[in-house]
Amino acid sequence: MKSLSRLLIVVASAATLACPSAPKRVVYDLAGRIAVADRWSPRDVLLFGTPAAEPHQVEGFYREAAPPKGDSFLWSKGEAEISLTWPTAEPRVGVVDLAPYRGVKGQSAEVLLNGARVGHVTLNDLRYRYRIALPAEAQREGDNRLRFVFAATASPADDPANPDRRQLAAAFYSLVVAPARDEGLEDLLARDAPHPFSVMETGSAPALVEIGPAVVRYAVRLPPGAELRFSPDLHPSARAAGAAASFRVTVETRPGEEREAWSRVLGPRDAAPGELSVALPGGAGDIVRVGLHVGGTAAGERHAWGLWTAPRILGRVRGDDGAAGAPASLDGPPPPAEERARARPLRQATAGMNVLFIILDAARASELHAYGYARPTTPEIDRLAAEGVLFERAYTPAVYTLAAMSSVWTSQYPERHHDAASFSEPLPRGRLTLAQLLSAQGIQTAGFVANPIAGGLNGLDRGFTEFHEVWREIGSGGDSFRQVVPAWLRANKERRFFAYVHFREPHFPYDPPPPFATRFGPDAPLTKEQRRDAAFFTDVNQGRRSISDAEREHLVRLYDGSLAFADQEIGGIRKALQAEGLLERTVIIVAADHGEGLMEHGWIGHNVQLYEPLTRVPLIVRFPSGKGPASRRVAAFASLLDLAPTIADLFGVMGRGGSDREFQGRSLLDVMAGGPGRAAVLSRTVWDRPRYALRDERYKFIDDTRTGDEQLYDLRADPDERRNLTSTDPLRTAYYREALQHWTLGLARPAAAGAAGRVFTRAQCEDLKSLGYLGPDVKCPEN
Repeated sequence: MKSLSRLLIVVASAATLACPSAPKRVVYDLAGRIAVADRWSPRDVLLFGTPAAEPHQVEGFYREAAPPKGDSFLWSKGEAEISLTWPTAEPRVGVVDLAPYRGVKGQSAEVLLNGARVGHVTLNDLRYRYRIALPAEAQREGDNRLRFVFAATASPADDPANPDRRQLAAAFYSLVVAPARDEGLEDLLARDAPHPFSVMETGSAPALVEIGPAVVRYAVRLPPGAELRFSPDLHPSARAAGAAASFRVTVETRPGEEREAWSRVLGPRDAAPGELSVALPGGAGDIVRVGLHVGGTAAGERHAWGLWTAPRILGRVRGDDGAAGAPASLDGPPPPAEERARARPLRQATAGMNVLFIILDAARASELHAYGYARPTTPEIDRLAAEGVLFERAYTPAVYTLAAMSSVWTSQYPERHHDAASFSEPLPRGRLTLAQLLSAQGIQTAGFVANPIAGGLNGLDRGFTEFHEVWREIGSGGDSFRQVVPAWLRANKERRFFAYVHFREPHFPYDPPPPFATRFGPDAPLTKEQRRDAAFFTDVNQGRRSISDAEREHLVRLYDGSLAFADQEIGGIRKALQAEGLLERTVIIVAADHGEGLMEHGWIGHNVQLYEPLTRVPLIVRFPSGKGPASRRVAAFASLLDLAPTIADLFGVMGRGGSDREFQGRSLLDVMAGGPGRAAVLSRTVWDRPRYALRDERYKFIDDTRTGDEQLYDLRADPDERRNLTSTDPLRTAYYREALQHWTLGLARPAAAGAAGRVFTRAQCEDLKSLGYLGPDVKCPEN
């Protein structure tokens, strides 16, 4: 599978990469994208484990980090509730696809609709579909709640070797609901009936299954020479039932203008037509929506079950940029040898150096003077930036400390490092941390934290040789480090070390000490009690109290004062390094775990929003004089996930201890040496069902997995994110929706997942090459 950066390079620069004589390769594997495609059916169809189902999952479901092989599903707790919206009350029938958790024998469930009991289901030992009558008298117009109350649960932790302590009742695969008069719904209860919007293997190629009438639409950015290839056929069970189905391909090049590009009707005696090709209208880089329609015929719609074998979009793209499938991660594959060679002089120059890593808590990049802020908030950090490298577009993977710092230490997205655990729980054991990697190589590792969230309470001290919770031992103010850090540097100056200092500032409470409270203006009108009172800001955020322009301006001054206070203390640490002769033997990295909202979008704080002030963070790397780049600004995107690989690279231990397999980020030394960086970054909020934001060179897309609400911003024309384009640019919205959802579903997959990591027979390999899934340069096994 290819990376986000590789994919976006393809779609953004396709015209420059294209070569008329280049062979066409798969750019979009449509069967592999069914989970995020726009699916339509006259019936209510929920595919659990896909993003479209999440707003319907009221409670009682565990959000799986890594999609399982085969059809997607979700584990339920002892009770699970689903939301369904119906315009009127009428007799309906539901078909639910369930499997009991393997640890529960004789599982059963009571089924309630809006609190009224409507059925009882006794589950088979394996996956099976069950019919549930939904009487009109139990329904209501608008929102309806379907609840399953299971008889028993079991935990994977019943196996002593498994740390997963969830209580599981059953796996939910799908739910299909239709009016009771829909005879086709009853057909789905047959043992050989296909599953809705599923994928089945047909030889070496996947086949998309549609239960008509239905449409699957894909929003794609066209590669050069774009064409759709597929092999249409009836599902074997449809042929056995003597049914026919109509097949259509449509292309929407402008919103609302869906035009037919191909169509055909297949009857039970018709031979499958073989592979077909449809040229897609539009130029390279255009966003279009391709629709695959299956419907009935004049004879009726029952058993109108169609297959699209190997549906894919091909184009003329270069090298591995045209590889099939979805990215397994957002960081990309390891850089090629020539890129690594470019950074070799930098690696050699920094060999034997120490690393001091400083985190400012809740520091937004836009408030640092080095990032263009008018106020002189950060003269010491500005000095480091002038002597080193400033990343103009560094982003956090999560806008809250627990997940952000877990991602820093593990170089993994939250969906991987927390996996089945709740995102509010400590970092699960078994995740390789940077400190563990360094300590195992004999490097002295020490942590000093002023924020309790960043400490042992959440497992973030794991692997450090020594860890000082300064907030507990001395205090949480930035000046507390004066009592421990200089002495530690003095005691360890003869050893090679990694030191981590985590400031609380400029995080709430917004109450800097004198003279910083008045550094940028009068200390009013917010009182000292208000600025220290979390309830005050909660009332503002919840709309129970308004905040005046004067109060908001004072809030910003206080925040800036806190940042200036921390900057002063960073200057003190620099002096301590210099006093011990360590300044020119130590690489200094300054970053933030996340940013902060200061009422730009009606919110003070972080956790819940994904606008630029909360996701964009400072990242500055200062090398000893003459040992690395200086006075350089890097415009490429970077993520906090890249810090652990970068630091491991500086210590010469990257790849050891399994870090090459575990880390999802990549070393920034290659970028600082002139190599390409990321083409996009991903961030998320708190909660198990979070908001996600995908940000690329021009656009940012935000998706709320709980409600389905979406936002799209053109940051080039609207840097303050004020004009939501979802209603005026639906094709682009659909494209970014699919891209974000496709990538977030793959965050927890191992990097080797996908066609490139699988082992094929020679026949399978040759088939995949002929279809464009594997490049012509791939060598197939001899037998």
